[in-house]
Amino acid sequence: MIAEELLHFIWQFRLFNQLELYSTDDEEIKIQFVGELNRDAGPDFLYARISIGETLWTGHVEIHVDGADWVKHGHHRDAAYNNVILHVVYENGEPIYREDGSCVPCLLLGKLLGVDVILRYREVMHNLHWIPCERHLASVSAIVQRQMLDRMAVERLEVQYARISASYEETKGDWECVLFRQLCRSFGMKVNAEAFMQLGRVVNLSLIRKYRKEPLKIEALLFGQAGLLANTEDDYALYLRTEFSYLRSLHGLEELTGFAWKFMRMRPANFPTFRLAQLAAVYASNPYLFERMLTCRSVDELLAIFAAPTSSNYWRCHYRFDQKTVGHELSLSKDFINHLLINAFVPITFAYAKMMGLAALQDRALEWLATTKVENNAIVRAYSARGCVARSAVDSQALLHLKRNYCDRKRCLSCMVGHAILKSS
Repeated sequence: MIAEELLHFIWQFRLFNQLELYSTDDEEIKIQFVGELNRDAGPDFLYARISIGETLWTGHVEIHVDGADWVKHGHHRDAAYNNVILHVVYENGEPIYREDGSCVPCLLLGKLLGVDVILRYREVMHNLHWIPCERHLASVSAIVQRQMLDRMAVERLEVQYARISASYEETKGDWECVLFRQLCRSFGMKVNAEAFMQLGRVVNLSLIRKYRKEPLKIEALLFGQAGLLANTEDDYALYLRTEFSYLRSLHGLEELTGFAWKFMRMRPANFPTFRLAQLAAVYASNPYLFERMLTCRSVDELLAIFAAPTSSNYWRCHYRFDQKTVGHELSLSKDFINHLLINAFVPITFAYAKMMGLAALQDRALEWLATTKVENNAIVRAYSARGCVARSAVDSQALLHLKRNYCDRKRCLSCMVGHAILKSS
């Protein structure tokens, strides 16, 4: 059998023999327009223009693998299918009828297909490679790859926009709070993102502003509400615990429970304790970070935000409480700042600009992304080895979206690269 979505693809791009087409009733068929692919309920292709016999029809096209599916799916009882002008089937072109009792002309597509497109589809869909098109990706033109990357980058921003919009509603339109939560998520990296997000929801940003001239109080707030002070013994941690106990009583603070902060199999610089200390330093220096972000005209101005903040000296020889290490840098690395730019500042600026209708600010956010160097991660490196090379953060973000939402789900027929590979067969 053949997949119905492949039949949709074949019909949409006319990848079948179109010479001397006849219905199962021997009426000549001439296709002027295959119709618009319908991803919602109803017939598969809408507003097609097809000559059947001596009559030019405008209406819908329904596609099935087996002609009997018309009845199995209940279309013969559904008035929404009364405007179907052609039933396209891979096999079994038995007579079928609309809800009003009229007969629907049928085109038997199976005998019109070349075996090459079906074999190529099966080869791509049924292999166990890292990505389905692994053997063919390098042969796809640079133009098609560029179009695919641009589309994936926009889709990723739209996904982020939806999440940020939900955060905007949750915070009752407080953009400073929206940015804080997004930054928390980014500071958590992949491993601790969810725990950092939960912390971002319980921390009261107005208290961070209140104590902006007392950075130790900000550290006490973040570490205390994160639940990371409970079992610590050294003097610095005991001081923070005492400070947090006072602040909790004074402000009725909530403490996270039931979250396991992860330290295993990661670089010490990404330990949640060290990242929280850095986040506290950023907000001690920039309590109104969203407002400052909007004044930045270039990436360099945005990156300058992170030039000054420095965590407490305790963290110069610690990555976590009670475990002393050799001395190391306190400042954020360039790669981590780029990570924050890509995953927090650009999406938030883009979402704010879109929501407010500020086209110039939207363009600025996209420019920031385009001028940021490509991310160095396993997914980007793997695509590069297979012939799709990322040139900027726009491309690396696109590849992350492509892998998770298309390649891993084998949505090849919804991908421009998949189209090019199957069409070339």
